[in-house]
Amino acid sequence: MNEALNNQHEAEQRLLQLFYHSLCSLIDAWDGLGRAAMLQPMEKIERLLLFSPEEKQALSRDCRPSPKLRRQVEHVFQAMAVALETETGDLVQSMVEMNEEGFGRAIVCSGRLILVSTTLRAGLRFPFTSRMKLDRFVLSGMQEALVWLSRFKDVAACGE
Repeated sequence: MNEALNNQHEAEQRLLQLFYHSLCSLIDAWDGLGRAAMLQPMEKIERLLLFSPEEKQALSRDCRPSPKLRRQVEHVFQAMAVALETETGDLVQSMVEMNEEGFGRAIVCSGRLILVSTTLRAGLRFPFTSRMKLDRFVLSGMQEALVWLSRFKDVAACGE
């Protein structure tokens, strides 16, 4: 029993590590001026992607999603896609569409198979203010995606 829990924990940590590596790469690509080049990976994520409680509260007053919120949503789903692609070897991509009021959809897919689908409703669920909340969201989505990929491999795109 302990060994099974330990194996599950190790698998979760591996997925999170892949996700955060991908996320840091995306942040580096976005940060053309190199403002965060000297920061450690987790510090980079906390400063450039996660919201402070004050920033989150300011968002609730204005119904429009900020550029930082749009970037957070796009980066999270792109990093999930890259991490899943690295984990499985299948081609995986993401798409985020959000209107001026924060409504839209974010998906991660492989071929004709939708692996993760999230409805965006005025920023609900977003913005993430802590790594713990981000970890739970990402792990849930990636684990579900891996189940879908294993069950419907014939519908997903092959990496060949």
